[in-house]
Amino acid sequence: RRAAAFGAPPFEETASPAPAVSAASPAPALVASPSASPSPDYVVLPGTPAARPFQEEREMLKVAPWSPVDEVTGCVGRFQASEQAPLHATDLNGVRLPDVCLTGEGPFHVFAIGDWGGVLQDDGAIRPADHRSAQFPAHHRPFVIGADDVAQKKVAEQMKVRAATSDPDYILNVGDNFYWGGVTVKCGAPAYFASDATGQWESVFEEMYSGIGLDGKQWLGVLGNHDYGGWTFTMGWDQAISYTWGHELPTSTGRWMTPAQYYSARVRYPDFSVDYFFLDNNVFDSFHPYDQPGHNICSRAHNPGVGATCGQQGPVSVEDCPGWFKRLWEAENMWLRKGLEESDARWQVVVAHFPPEGAWGEDMFASYSFMFGIDLIVAGHRHKQSIVYDDMSTLGPTAIVVTGGGGGITSEETPDPSGADDQYGFVDFSLTRDEIMVEMVSHGGQIRSTTCITPRGRAQSTIAPFAGVVSMCEGRGTVPAGGAADSGLISRMTSAPAGASGPSHAPWYSEESDSFTGRRLEESGQAADASKSTFHI
Repeated sequence: RRAAAFGAPPFEETASPAPAVSAASPAPALVASPSASPSPDYVVLPGTPAARPFQEEREMLKVAPWSPVDEVTGCVGRFQASEQAPLHATDLNGVRLPDVCLTGEGPFHVFAIGDWGGVLQDDGAIRPADHRSAQFPAHHRPFVIGADDVAQKKVAEQMKVRAATSDPDYILNVGDNFYWGGVTVKCGAPAYFASDATGQWESVFEEMYSGIGLDGKQWLGVLGNHDYGGWTFTMGWDQAISYTWGHELPTSTGRWMTPAQYYSARVRYPDFSVDYFFLDNNVFDSFHPYDQPGHNICSRAHNPGVGATCGQQGPVSVEDCPGWFKRLWEAENMWLRKGLEESDARWQVVVAHFPPEGAWGEDMFASYSFMFGIDLIVAGHRHKQSIVYDDMSTLGPTAIVVTGGGGGITSEETPDPSGADDQYGFVDFSLTRDEIMVEMVSHGGQIRSTTCITPRGRAQSTIAPFAGVVSMCEGRGTVPAGGAADSGLISRMTSAPAGASGPSHAPWYSEESDSFTGRRLEESGQAADASKSTFHI
C-alpha cells in the first residue's frame, strides 16, 4: 500500500507549510506537508505512452446517444458495458447502455454519494483530505474529532445500516472518487489494462462499501476534477473507466460501472421508466495553463514538465488540455440535447460532478430543464449535502441534489460528531411512477430532510401537484407536491436549502417563436410519458 496523490493537496497553491495545530484542538496529519511545486507520484502501467506531446489525438466525441453493434438486445437485469474493454478510455463516449428491467413492488430505492474516497496512507489508514486547514483561508475552520477524521467511514457505515432496509437497486456516484489526485496511476495505458497497483480500489472502495444491501449493487459514476488529478490531468482518470472491466482482478466485486466520460442508461420499472444521462463537466475546472494554478486541471505549474500526455485519447499535452475539455463539453451539450429530445421516459435524471450553478453551466441547464422537462440533477463538488426544489429557482421545478459530503475530503462547514448537520452524508431516493422521495441522510444516520418531487413536463415552469393517491411524504413533516401550505417549496426542510432565485427558464426563450404541445397524462391507465414525446422547437 502507498499514500495517494501528491505532496500537496491539488487545490490552492501554498508557499509555506500550515501552522501547527494548537494542543487544544489536536488534529492528525491528514495529508503530507505541502510544497509549492511537487512532482507527480504515480505508478506507470505497461502500455503507457512515453513523452510524445505531438502525437495525433483521437478523442472520441459523439453528439448523439449510440449503441454498439454487438449490444445485448431486449432487457437485462444488470447494467452492462461492452463485453470487451475498448483500447482507449474515450472510445465509448456517448454510449447508451442496454435497458435494465427491474421487477417487484415499489417504491424502488437508489442511493447517491459523491466526493467520497479518502487518502490512502502508507500504513494502510484512510483519512479524509484536509481542506479546512489554515493553508486554505477561504475554508479554514476547526478540526472536529469524531467527524472530520473518520468522515468517509461514518458515511459508509450509515449506508450499510440504511441499505439493510432500503435495499437500493444501484448507487449513483457523482465523482471525486479518490483524493487528493484520483487513482495514482499515470494516464494513457490501454483501457483493457485495469489495475489496482496502488491498493486504492480495494481499500477505499471495495472494502469500505460492503454489507447486506450493498453487496453486488452497481455504482454508476462520473468523473470529478480530482479524478483527473485536481491540478493535473495526468493521473489515472482512465483507470476509473478501465475498472468497469476489472472483473478479473482478485479484489474486484464487479460493481463499478463508468464505461465512458459520458453515457446514458434507461431503467424500466413495472409501471414507469427512468432515463439517466451521465456527464463529464470538468471543463469548469480546466483553464489556460498559466491561469489559476492552484485549481486548474490544465495547470502548467503542476502537470509534469516531461510526460504530460495521456496518449492518443488525449489530452496529448498541457497546451492541448483546455481545448480537449472544451471540445468534450461542446459534444456533450449536443449529445444531451439529442438524448433529452428523444426521451419518452417518465423521469429524466442528469448525473454530473459540478452542480448547475453560475458559470458551471447554469444557463444551459436552465434552458434544457425548461425545454425538455429534466426532473432531477444529482451532483457533488460542494462538500456538503443540500437540495433545492423551488419554482423560483433558476432551474424552476427541476430538483437539484448536491451530495458532495461523502467524506473523502473535509466538509465546507463545521460538522457535529453526532451527525446533526448537513456536512457529511448520502442520499436515499425512493422512486415511484408519481413521485421521487429524496431523503438526505447524515453521517449520524439522521434524516436531515425529506422532499418529494413530481415529474416535470416540457415547458412546465411550476411544480406539478402530486397525482397519486397517498404521497410518500405524507406524515413525514413535509408537504406533498402542490400542497397548499407551500406553493413554491415542495417540502419543509430541517435545514434551509441553498439556492439562488431567478427566472424559471432561459431568458432567450420566446413563447411566440416556439411551440409546445401535449401535457403529461397523470390519470391511471393513460400514456404516462406522452408529454415528453410531443415537444417541438
